[in-house]
Amino acid sequence: MMMKRFFLLLAAVILSAQAQAQNANEPQVTNGDFEQWTIDGEHLPNYFNSFQTADGDYKSYGYDSGNRQVGRSTDKRPGSKGNYSCKIWSRRFRVFLVVTVTAQGNLTTGRVHAGSTSAEAQGNHNYSDRDGYVTFGNFNNPCAMPFTGRPDSLVFWAKYTPDNTTSRAKVSAVIHDDYDYQDYYGNPLTDEHVVSKAVKNDIATTNGKWVRFSLPFAKVKSNDPRYLLLSFATNNIPGQGGANDILLIDDIEMVYNHSYDLTVPSQGWASMCLDYNAVVPTGATAYYVTGLVAGYARLTAIPAGKVIPANTAVIVKSSQQKVTFKSSSATPVSVSGNILRGSQTATSVSGRKCLVLSPASTPERAVFGRYTGSTLQAKKAYILEN
Repeated sequence: MMMKRFFLLLAAVILSAQAQAQNANEPQVTNGDFEQWTIDGEHLPNYFNSFQTADGDYKSYGYDSGNRQVGRSTDKRPGSKGNYSCKIWSRRFRVFLVVTVTAQGNLTTGRVHAGSTSAEAQGNHNYSDRDGYVTFGNFNNPCAMPFTGRPDSLVFWAKYTPDNTTSRAKVSAVIHDDYDYQDYYGNPLTDEHVVSKAVKNDIATTNGKWVRFSLPFAKVKSNDPRYLLLSFATNNIPGQGGANDILLIDDIEMVYNHSYDLTVPSQGWASMCLDYNAVVPTGATAYYVTGLVAGYARLTAIPAGKVIPANTAVIVKSSQQKVTFKSSSATPVSVSGNILRGSQTATSVSGRKCLVLSPASTPERAVFGRYTGSTLQAKKAYILEN
């Protein structure tokens, strides 16, 4: 067929891994990759807090600026695009030169409140200090993290090295409304200000390896989400644990579940462009186009089980009339060189020449034809001609 009319698509499979961002409109944890450390040198990541920014009557109790318990680390999780992770550790110190106690490592998006000399007392807690901030290095570090999303799960990477067999690390994520919410040991996290929560208080040794954790958010109330109080601790019981428990954290991500039903015509081909990382379901194969040569298109296949990066236009082959594409937090494939385009909204192509999937396609092969309209449908793929 003539190039100006139709294009036959020949398949070639080339796969490689490359991390891609989820929909940029979905809120994420600010500096959740721990790449920004301008507040306090290498001692505190931006938008996070620990003992050096604590308040309360006992904020200096046992705290030594020369023995901080948070630091920047170059030990990063496998596949990370960044250069750093965050290291949190415990330490022991003497109280009144008599009693030796353990101070667990503590990192939070809120503020640490030291209101008691007893580690397990409710007067010691992390909380969202909505009006609070601390100035370090010409940067006003907030003590509460604005957050308006409703994610389905919290994903993070951790490497936990306790110095005994009983220590367990803890992570707590609470999305709450416009309130200075407190999170302390023993709090059931079910009060009237909580929107949703994700908690894991039994992280055991990872045996020297980075491990990916995925925690589902449990919905508590239908409140309006305004803030995120996210906290990590080297031990799940304040005042306990080993003298040298070490927790490394990297690449925190909020995951939002999506689902899209793609209608496939009888000829077996359809096109789409979704704004989230989508896994190819069983019974379907997605393709992207890397070039046109003598009227033919070079295709790279994304087989079932692999993940299409967000905002990537593809064509889909399936014998099923409806194919459901769900979101995935797994690493997407690389789509380098893809010439297919797409948009989440209807797109005007008036005055431009473009190609779209043609009704002349057959189950054996897909055909692209000249688009004669002026506005392309949302979430569909097309090729602009030079």
